[in-house]
Amino acid sequence: MNKYLNKPFPFIEQTNHKIIASLLFSAFVYVFLIVFQPFNISNIQYYKPIFILGFFAITFFVLLFSLLLIPYFFGKYFNPDNWTIKKNLVFTSLIILIITVLNWLYNSTVGENITTQFSLLYFIFITVSVGAFPVVLLNFLVEKYLNKRNQNIADSFNTNIDEQNRSNNSKIITIISENNNESIKIDLDQLLCIKSEGNYVNIFYKINGGIERKLIRNSISKILEQLMIFKQINRCHRSFVVNFDNVESISGNARNFNLQIKNLDFPIPVSRSFPKHLISQIK
Repeated sequence: MNKYLNKPFPFIEQTNHKIIASLLFSAFVYVFLIVFQPFNISNIQYYKPIFILGFFAITFFVLLFSLLLIPYFFGKYFNPDNWTIKKNLVFTSLIILIITVLNWLYNSTVGENITTQFSLLYFIFITVSVGAFPVVLLNFLVEKYLNKRNQNIADSFNTNIDEQNRSNNSKIITIISENNNESIKIDLDQLLCIKSEGNYVNIFYKINGGIERKLIRNSISKILEQLMIFKQINRCHRSFVVNFDNVESISGNARNFNLQIKNLDFPIPVSRSFPKHLISQIK
């Protein structure tokens, strides 16, 4: 169970997607209350649709606040690259709790003479009863869909990689340090990847059947400028530049993709723009 909860999960990043998600979920709550009229809503005699609209408004604005502002102030916790199913469920539970308290206050004030009054504890039960099922179902379906989609994309890329007839490239590349007092000169085909290490970069390359690395002082963006004439070398992540000719396989999960380079003992993460970016490199 813990393994499943720690699986990657996509965090909604685009503002328009956050607005749409808030609107759809709030609409579901409104339609559910109108159609099924649980918790004595059926006993309301006057202004029933308007009164229920208050629950819609609370749900919508709490979701919008939670998706737009909370991640802004707590950006480290809401890092999309580290977002998991567990974090998403905890965040969703917090949202439900806020909605519960506001719904209870709304029902106790505006609805004091309109509908049955309940304790806060019972309102937690009400809110969870209405919202828990679609939340859990949505999390499960989204994770399964994205995981399958990204893995299928990765599988198709792996097929393209296997079918390529790569020729030995004898071009020599030179990577120079920031102060020009250190450099490394290797064959283009030897270069595997370059990893950012603060003010330094670690260059991984093949030599004599093994893997070597060399640490030099420079930024990854300046290194990329030195190698930009080689179309097979590109930046796939803020911390990595990769020689796509040496990519052995690609794996995908619900959140992103990883590149595996032969003989390297770690996967290389790629940005969410990876599919289009990689197609242009490996086809």
